Formats: sequence, C-alpha cells, structure tokens
Amino acid sequence: MLFKKTFLSKAVSTSLLTLLSMPAHAEPEKLEQIVVTDTRTDTSVSDTLSSISVVTREDIERYDYRTIAEALNSLPGVVIGNSGGLGKQTSLFIRGTESNHTQILLNGAKLATNEFGAPQIEHIPIQSIERIELVRGPQSSLYGSSSIGGTIQIFTRDKQSGFQPRLSIAAGSHNTKETNIGFSAGNELAWFNFDAGHLDSDGFDSCDGRSATLGIGCFADEPDNDGYRNKNYSLRAGTQLGSRLNLEAFKLYSSGRTHYDGFYNETLFEQYTTGLTAKADLTDIWKLTSSVSKSIFDSRNFGADTNRFENKKNTFSIQSDVSIKDNHIFTLGYDYEDDKVEALSGYDEAERENNAYFAQLQGRFGDHDYRFSIREDDNEQYGSDTSVNAAWGYQFTANTRAYINYGEAFSAPSFVDVFSPFGANPDLEPEESESIEVGIAGNVTNVDWTVAAFRTRVDNLIILDDFFVPQNISEAMIKGVEFTASTVLFGVNLNGQFSLLDPENKADNENRGNVLPRRAEQTLTINAFKQFGQYSLGTKLYVSGRRFDDAANERRLSSFTTLDIVGGYQIAPSTSLKLKVANLFDEQYETVAGFNSDSTNVMLSLHYSP
Repeated sequence: MLFKKTFLSKAVSTSLLTLLSMPAHAEPEKLEQIVVTDTRTDTSVSDTLSSISVVTREDIERYDYRTIAEALNSLPGVVIGNSGGLGKQTSLFIRGTESNHTQILLNGAKLATNEFGAPQIEHIPIQSIERIELVRGPQSSLYGSSSIGGTIQIFTRDKQSGFQPRLSIAAGSHNTKETNIGFSAGNELAWFNFDAGHLDSDGFDSCDGRSATLGIGCFADEPDNDGYRNKNYSLRAGTQLGSRLNLEAFKLYSSGRTHYDGFYNETLFEQYTTGLTAKADLTDIWKLTSSVSKSIFDSRNFGADTNRFENKKNTFSIQSDVSIKDNHIFTLGYDYEDDKVEALSGYDEAERENNAYFAQLQGRFGDHDYRFSIREDDNEQYGSDTSVNAAWGYQFTANTRAYINYGEAFSAPSFVDVFSPFGANPDLEPEESESIEVGIAGNVTNVDWTVAAFRTRVDNLIILDDFFVPQNISEAMIKGVEFTASTVLFGVNLNGQFSLLDPENKADNENRGNVLPRRAEQTLTINAFKQFGQYSLGTKLYVSGRRFDDAANERRLSSFTTLDIVGGYQIAPSTSLKLKVANLFDEQYETVAGFNSDSTNVMLSLHYSP
C-alpha cells in the first residue's frame, strides 16, 4: 500500500528530486540551531540522533502563519485534522499515530489536556511564540505517557537585549480582526517579555449540511457562521543570580468562546500554563535543573445540554546533568505529575498521580555518537511502565551522517476511557509501542537533505466495543519514509518535505488491513521565500493524499492541493505591511468528514517593531 505508484506519488517524487538536483548559486544560511526536546539537554540539530524539525520566529513571520497547526502542517510526518476553522477541535497525527499519542510541552511544562487526552493547541496564540521543536518518534523514555508519535515543545518569546516594543494589527475575510501588542526588555542580569492579543472572527459554516442525513460530522444541518474569539497574554522573565544560578518564570493565558454546529453550539474556554525553572551550575561539570508548573484547561459547553470539563495538571521535575570528560553527559531525573478532572457529569475518583525516574547517557567516540535512556513510570491508576530508547550515529564524511534508533513508548488511557460515568473501563492498560528508525543526512552542492525510514508497532490500542465501552483489543503497524531538502537558489530560500505513510490497522476483525482513520498516506510541502529590497514574497504549496474518516474505510476524503501566498512591503525600517492570500485556488476539501475547510481567504496586517 505504501509504495503504490499513484499519480500523486509520482508528482511529488518528481518535484522533490528536481529540488535536490538543482544547482545552488548561493550558500544557504548556516546557523547552528540548538534544541533541547530530543535529549532534555542542549544539543545542536546536527548532533541529534532523531528526526527533528524546528519552526522559528522567522519562519512564522515569513509565511505569516496564523495558528500553531498551520506552522506544524509544513513539517514531515504531520497530518492535521480540523473540525471547521479557527478555534475548532484540531487533532495532530504524528507519523500515523493517534491524536493523543503526541506529548506537547510549553517551555518545558506539560499542557493540560481535554477529556480525551489531547492538548487544545487551537487556542495557543502564535504571536507569542518564539519557536517550535518537533521530535518525531517515541520519547517516553524521557517524557512518559503520550509520546508514541512524537514530542512537540513550544517556546514563548525569549531573552532579548535592550527595550524592543512591537505591535501588529490585522483584518481579513470572515470579518476577522486581530490585534497584538508586546515588548521585550533586558540586560545581562535580567530580562522580561510581554505579549497581549485579541482575535475576533465571524468564521464560516463549520459543519457540512450533509451531516444531518449521512450521520457524519456534527450530525446537524445548521447553515450559519461559527465564530471564534480569543483573548490572550504571555509573560516570560528571567534573572541571573551570581555566576551560577538562573531563574525563569512564565505564564501563557487564553480565554474566549467558539461556536459550532450540533448537540453543543457554543463553548466558553479558559486555558493557561504557568511555570518556574531554576538552573544551577553547581560545578564546571555538574548542572542541576528544577521546575514546577501548573496547567489548566476549562471548557463550558452550551446547547441542547450544558456540560463542563476542567483538567488541572501539576508537575514537578528535577534533573542532574554531569559531563564526563568532554564528550559524554550522564543525566538522572525525577518527574512528578498530578492530573485531576472535574466535570458536571460527575467523574468518580477522577484524579491520578504519576511518579517517574529516568536516566540517560549520551556522548561521542570519534565519528560515533550514542544515546541510551530509560524511564520507569509508576501511575496510581494503571501501575508501572518501563520505556527504553537507544540510538547510534556515524559520521561517514564531513557532509554525510547516518543514525539508527530504537524506542519504546506508551500512552495512558484518557479520563473519558477510565473515569467517565458513561461506559468507563477502569481495567484498561496503557497503549504501548515499539519503533525503529534509520536516517541519513547530508549536504550536496549546498543542498541540505535528510531521509528517514521508520516502522512502529502499537499494541493495546484502545477502541470502543459494540456497547461503546473502551477495550484493549486492537493493534496497528505503521511504516513510513520522510524526505526533506533545503537550499538557496538565485536568492530564493527553498525548503520542502515529502512523506509516505502506511498506517495499517492490524486488529483481528473486519477492519484488518485498512488504513487508520484521518491519516493522509502522502503529503508534500514546498516553501519558497525571496526578498526584493523593500518587497518580499513567500509561497507555501501543500499537497495531501487521500485519507479515510472511518475504520471501515467507507468514507474516503479526497486528496487536495492548496497554495498560500504572502507579499510584504517594508514601509519604513520599523514598519511593514503584509498581505496573505490562503487557499489561492479555492480548493474545496475536508480533513474531517462533514466539516468544512476555509475557502480562499485574505488577511492584511500591519507590523511595527523597531
């Protein structure tokens, strides 16, 4: 199934090969990126032993990404399912795994989830974001539950020197209006960042009218616009106490309302995460990091009935990193997590604690890199689980490097599965996975490229039985290949990705051999950006293969192609104007059956930043 020679596969393969074969006439910008999500320590991207992508603040501004999901949708291995536009349920499927198989962190803190175990990324304001790190593949040996498909860490705006104010105002289709204001201030001893924003949109009709008759989507025919409102602010500050102690605190808050069709017609939400981190260089070779965080997601639903759900997640972590000689780091750590849910419908004993200990050894011998990590999680609801990750890399030449890694991961049952008063199963076991990945990266004629192939088996998948009670009876086998390339050609910054995915249902029932729901089997992204003096032009081409919306593969969602264009004009050194036209050719498509996607839409924005 994975390597069928479909028209789409041929088209995207040809496009990527063309990009790789083009001569580069200018050296691409070589800035060594440092990431922390892969190992929980500072690591350069070129030294990692996993598949990693980074979305920077520059990327967000170049392509005028309006949401976190839009920025992530450009990355390999990522498939997005959206239920009707801004502020609507947005699901991430990383490397073909479930939407609750991705751990999402904010400045190192785990986000509170909805009752189904998925963080609500649709309410996180992207204007407050400095960068996003995505590590594809299992990460439970460092982060515990929900890291089967990958781990995403979102960082709010970071330290900057001096005083730098910023302001942006935007207006566009669907009577959308957005205002963001903020500033950064800092010196060698202390720094502070503040951002505040307000977004209001009338939206569009989120649910397809067919759903009332076909039994899909919102199961209703309500042809009205479904708007969205979000008020938010972000604070992040740090200080240096002496030469060896650093303190940092942050808070990200958003609240508002979203409208949609169906049994519920309106949701009021409040979401915030706050944290405090202390980093101490105890000696020249010994670092200690400790953090505490609190995250809340509260939603109140109104319509034919009234419902409320609130998840509170409190965490504490302490981590010790010891450098052994110059090329090896030994890490020991402890994580504590307390999850609690409150709901009007009444959840019995809807609280659970988790204690975890983890260790990691990483380093280099000549041209060889290695990493080994192990973690033991002890959860009061489902017991203990041990996760292991091992990786090895080899530098063949100055420009070519290969790696192989093996990882185990698990995902704890959601609150709905275990504690819901309607058909819960307290005896559920965690979903578990084993993955192996082989990757190679290099540079040819100033083209940076990567290829990664992986195979993941997920056991104990949780599905609903004939009486709508969750059971551990299913499994899946997911195979895939991902290609990336980037270069600068005639002054044009080019980067792209092409992903092939075979997410196969291996359950012992009538759906065996089918494609897992809502996963596109092929995706292609090509981004291009060019600066012409005071003018700039950015484009994003996105191609998605077919997907199915149900386990029986009876509801097929067709492949689609979208093109976004962003034009910019530098009015003054500190002021710029941007015009974004998304879905230029008005492609009509669905990522979730019965829910509409936006047609051609326009956004005009003014930006001030000295």
